Amino acid sequence: MQIKKLAVVAGTVGALALTLLTAAPASADYAPGPDDVVGVGSDTVQYAIDFLADGDYTGSTGYNLGQRNRIINFDATPDANARLAYGSGGLNGANAAASVCTPGTGGTAGTGNQTTTHTGDRPCGLNPTIVLRAGLKPVQRPNGSGAGYNALKADDVASTHNIDFARASSARGSNVLYDSVKVGTDGLAMLSATTTNAVALSTTQLKSIYECTATTWNDAGIGGSSSATIVPILPQVGSGTRSSFISNIGSSEGAITTGGCAVNAEENDPTAVAGNPNAIEPMSSGRLLMYQGKFADGTATGQNGYFTDPSCAYAVTTPTACTTGKVLAPDVKYWTTGTPSSGSLYNVSRTLYVYFRHADINSTKAFQPGSTRNWLRTLFYNPCSGTDLAGATISVGAGNCTGGGTYGPGGAPYLKNNGALLSAAGIDTSDSAIFGAFTASGP
Repeated sequence: MQIKKLAVVAGTVGALALTLLTAAPASADYAPGPDDVVGVGSDTVQYAIDFLADGDYTGSTGYNLGQRNRIINFDATPDANARLAYGSGGLNGANAAASVCTPGTGGTAGTGNQTTTHTGDRPCGLNPTIVLRAGLKPVQRPNGSGAGYNALKADDVASTHNIDFARASSARGSNVLYDSVKVGTDGLAMLSATTTNAVALSTTQLKSIYECTATTWNDAGIGGSSSATIVPILPQVGSGTRSSFISNIGSSEGAITTGGCAVNAEENDPTAVAGNPNAIEPMSSGRLLMYQGKFADGTATGQNGYFTDPSCAYAVTTPTACTTGKVLAPDVKYWTTGTPSSGSLYNVSRTLYVYFRHADINSTKAFQPGSTRNWLRTLFYNPCSGTDLAGATISVGAGNCTGGGTYGPGGAPYLKNNGALLSAAGIDTSDSAIFGAFTASGP
């Protein structure tokens, strides 16, 4: 979502109406108030927090329903289908050095007031903006785990506290100022078109492909039969999926850049490979389940899929392809099975996080009027330790802990009791290490 805004449900409504009221993105003109909780960051984690905040597309409601102060979750992309907003121009791969981007687009900072184009960015992103709090000027939308975490840290440097948490699909660097909660796990495997020249690939084979030492499917060590050139696609710079994948295959940003054949695209976008028999990309299993209309355990949501055809105007019935609720069903293959010609199939599980300030654990500001908890203990992390709103020590001995000494006053945080909302975003919450003691992981 761009921003989710609470819609109040009055009277008896059908399931469809409830879904529209509680889960539809609000106008981009809305900006969070001073007591709302604001999050930014990972594309992979965004829908999990969207649904936790405002409910999912199956009709389940989220935290914000009926609350005065809310979770405002800025998605990584300005498009509700999680597509990147591209500017004009800009090439990828070996031609990146010749990319021509218009002023203000791409990764080169400080180009907004240029009167001429600039070169070298890949791809030329539109750099869409958001208003972090009501009354503030627009700033660049953080797109990805790294961008979100860096924005959280920059917020501290500026001493503004406009951002409360950052979503991440990979662990961030060590920093004593921040903690993180594990919100679930997600698979990461290779995606290709259904009709493809691709073959099952190991980490070693992927390393040679993305570093461009193997460029065709029939190159030695790859195991394919086609002489066609491989099109290796990577998520955008700053993406946690990108950094996880590059680390998984034993490569580095420098080696990828030097190779020069990898193409950048928005992460978890199956249209990047659809129809191209030679393209491959790492893809979130959770995001693919949303396209397929399935919960994290693979069972059907009953809604076919989440993403609708963006070429069709709202509620139109013609042409036939634009019937109401028409969902996108990309013609792709997800490589979770198969035997590479050498090594083991690349198919990993990764932990997803929400990062926050360590100091916010013991904040003495109540999240809701009359509440006994601050925002962090209400939503994500409420340990049986630290201090309460009055500054009193929280401990089992003090008699103010619950759940057998697991949680502080008020009990389990909202995240702990609402795993079904995360499951609708394809996020697996079955790991007992995530929702057991529910402790924050290291930064």
